[in-house]
Amino acid sequence: MKKSLLALAVLGAFAGTASAQSSVTVYGLVEVQAQKAIGTKDKAIADSVTGSRLGFRGVEDLGGGMKATFGMEHRLNPANGTSTSANFWNGYSKVGIAGAFGHIELGRDYTVNFLMVQNQIDPFAGDTVAILRNIGMIANQVGNGGSVRYTNQIEYHMSANGFNFGAQVAEGAAANGGTANKAYSLAANYAAGPLFVAAGIENGGGARDKMWDIGARYNLGVATLTGGYSSGVSQTGVKQKGMLVGAIIPAGPGNVKVGLARSSNNTSNKFGLGYDYLLSKRTKVYADIARDSKAATEKTGYDLGIAHNF
Repeated sequence: MKKSLLALAVLGAFAGTASAQSSVTVYGLVEVQAQKAIGTKDKAIADSVTGSRLGFRGVEDLGGGMKATFGMEHRLNPANGTSTSANFWNGYSKVGIAGAFGHIELGRDYTVNFLMVQNQIDPFAGDTVAILRNIGMIANQVGNGGSVRYTNQIEYHMSANGFNFGAQVAEGAAANGGTANKAYSLAANYAAGPLFVAAGIENGGGARDKMWDIGARYNLGVATLTGGYSSGVSQTGVKQKGMLVGAIIPAGPGNVKVGLARSSNNTSNKFGLGYDYLLSKRTKVYADIARDSKAATEKTGYDLGIAHNF
């Protein structure tokens, strides 16, 4: 009886999905690496910087050009099977409405400045021991005017002819350090052929923190060059600047990645070099080495890992 009821429930769920013309996608990333992080002599088997994940996203056609959307993403450490945060849906958790007017979403999500500008400039895409965006673009440093995600936020997106715009506002108590001020982020980028340009501004949840940044990529065929600049003020009123230059160079079945980032607020100069060997469109093995002048000891780190997207 229980099996029959379960079967009817499953069939009912599929029937509901078909009648509503909706779709749900299950996706994820599993990545594990052998590493020695900068600043320590310890070696470890660990998750990557960006984090392995399991996600669900979906869309329902409401008719008249309107769609309902949702997304949620869990972060985990496959090296030991644990969650990487007390927030189960730490990646994001949001629901929205899309139409000719654009896309409105509410919940927890990446800041548009981070997603549309900062993460686009780092040749390492913010991953591995060679990550550069958190220095050169003074991103994801609480109190430095920038954040990776906002919670309790509302955002708006629109795209047309290669141009993309995003804006969001969040309650300050849940964004960028926890003050009463509302945080906001604005960003825009444009892609046409080999060229990509982007710019963003962000006001954190503190009384003073704010920042702006610009960046660009250009595909020359033999290499994709990337560069960015950032400027901001921390919650304590300290002015800071950052810069990043890098390149992604096709080589054999993969890509060589190289870059240099500098941040004036902590006088850090970081160099990164790595290679991704593409086993397929979804699977790669990689190796990276990086050196950060700010580290008091063990200024050099390295990793060797495998990543599989599904």
